[in-house]
This record gives sequence, C-alpha cells and structure tokens, in this order.
Amino acid sequence: MALPINERALNDRETAVLRALVYEYISSGKPVGSRTFVQKYSFTLSPATMRNVMFDLEAMGYLISPHTSAGRIPTDKGYRYYVDTLLDTYESILESKMNLREDLVRREIQLEKMLSSITRMLSGASHYAGMVLTPKPDFAVVKHIEMVPLDSNEILVIMVTRTGVVLNKKITVSESLTLDDLHRFSKYLTAELGGYALYEIRAKIFEKLRSELSRETELQIALDIAQLALGDVEEPDVYIEGIEHILHIPEMVESDRLKGFLRLVEEKKLLASIMERCLERDGVNTLIGDEIAENEISGCSIVTTSYKIGNRRVGVIGIIGPTRMDYQKVVPLVDYAGHVVSELLTKMSR
Repeated sequence: MALPINERALNDRETAVLRALVYEYISSGKPVGSRTFVQKYSFTLSPATMRNVMFDLEAMGYLISPHTSAGRIPTDKGYRYYVDTLLDTYESILESKMNLREDLVRREIQLEKMLSSITRMLSGASHYAGMVLTPKPDFAVVKHIEMVPLDSNEILVIMVTRTGVVLNKKITVSESLTLDDLHRFSKYLTAELGGYALYEIRAKIFEKLRSELSRETELQIALDIAQLALGDVEEPDVYIEGIEHILHIPEMVESDRLKGFLRLVEEKKLLASIMERCLERDGVNTLIGDEIAENEISGCSIVTTSYKIGNRRVGVIGIIGPTRMDYQKVVPLVDYAGHVVSELLTKMSR
C-alpha cells in the first residue's frame, strides 16, 4: 500500500527540482514558474510535467503558491530539507575566508573588541546581520586581581582576565583595612588565583586555599572579599551588527515579518536564550522560520556555531537573515569564523 503523499520520501527527480527551485528563489526573490524554470535549469521535463512535480512538492509541504498562477516559493520545510540534505556547505569556503579579513580580528587584544570586530565582519561578508553571544565570565581565566579602597569601608575589587576583560565589583567590609592590607591581599590573590578560570575558583580553589590557611590569618579576609566579588555570574551579552542590511530586503519589511524581526533583535534576552540553546550543540546549526521562537518569529533564519576555549564551548556566533538567505555562503562563513574565534580565545587564555 502506497504511503500518503505527505509522508513518503522525495524521489530523485523531486529532490533535483526542489534543490534548483530553492536556489532560484534565494537568488531572485521571485516566485518560480514552471516554464522559465525548465528552460533555465535545462530539465528534461515538459512545463506540464514540471507543474505536476511542483504540485506534488506543494502537497508534501515543501512549496507554497503565494498567489494563483504566481509560481511557487519554498516553505520553511522546503528550506529545512535544502539545508539538511542538499547543501554542499563548504562550496564557497575559500571566498568566505577572504571576505572575513581574519588578520584584523587577530590584531585585537581585548575580548570585547575582538567579538565586536567579528560581528561587523560577519555582517559585511554576508550582507545580513552578524551576532555574537559573549562568554559568561565563568570561563574567564584570572590574570590579575587588585583591591582599591573607596569610601565608608567599601572596596573596589578589579579582576583582569587573560582575554583582556576587566570585571569590577564593589564590596562593603565590616572593618577598616589599610592600603598595606589591600596591597598584600591583592598580591596573595593574584598569586593563588591567577591562571584559573572562575568556575574552577568557585568549585575548588577557594576551599583548597581556606584549608591551607589558619583561621586567625588575615588572608581569610582576602578570601572572603574575593568570594563575594567573584560570586555573582553576569548574564552573557549579545552583540548584533548590520540590521540595516535586513531592512533593504523587500520581504523583510512586510509588516508581520518586520515586527517579529525587530522584536527579536530588540529583546536581547530572547535572542540570548535562542543562542544559548545553540551553545549546547557542536557544528553549524540552522534555525528556520518557526523553529526560532515557536511561531512568534516568521520569515527569518539564524545560522550559528559555538566557539570554544580549548574543548569547552563558551559562546556563540552567527548570522540572522531572511529564510531566503544564501545558505551556501552563510554556512561555511559562520563555520570558519567559529574556528578563528576559538583558536584566538584558546591562545589568549593560555
């Protein structure tokens, strides 16, 4: 017994037609009609046969006809099939490497500047919007700690990481501490905590140091202050560049799509939560249409990859654009950028 049309796998002819049709629509932005399509892609099919194939693909949910006799365009399901099974993702890797200008990224010595630079480059190379989810401070490796006195028993604890990030935290203490005390505390903490990531310090280093100190020593106060200063975990930030590219794409300025896209980029918590889901996976990930935010965002796709310090995934970079984005260019571009950032962060953290 034959399977219903919407449950069976695509045959070779349908696969070839779907691949060419998605490519054509990405290139032109116009619904694809059967006659010109057959001629342009040299299919050995009559226009009538092509219409039948398109009709079957529409019945299976891969295509949709926006208007009567207006040709077909891919659905989210059509794009998903194209990305997952048809796309030669590394076809344009050499071009992507040239466009990225990684030499400019490598010149940056501070993490924030490096990530901001890679965001702009992803946008410029793709002509969509580039985005980066910054690492949580948990993964920062301590380089130097300094305590500075403020007013009324307040101390400013300054921590410099190996990636150039500076974290500040005000701490109120119950007793007066001299400049000599704070200098001694700073020297001790830098010596003992330097070279460890924050998550390691919280998990085991504080406990280890306390066990090595006598209860009476003033250095216990230094550990108390440091534990308070390093205890709060800041939420990762999201950088996004190139929104103006999206606003020049005709279908993205339609009312519903524009509203959803602007909500996505304006509500940083929503975008951060989406990117954090991608942090859990290796490789390049694509979210297409309704996959992004459960029917709240339409007409957009997000392509991301995680970047690492060593073998640990710490953040996400990616590109957001229309579902009609040039996946053949975007997928290898994002993949390559992820490798560049991972390599640089790993070197910076040593």
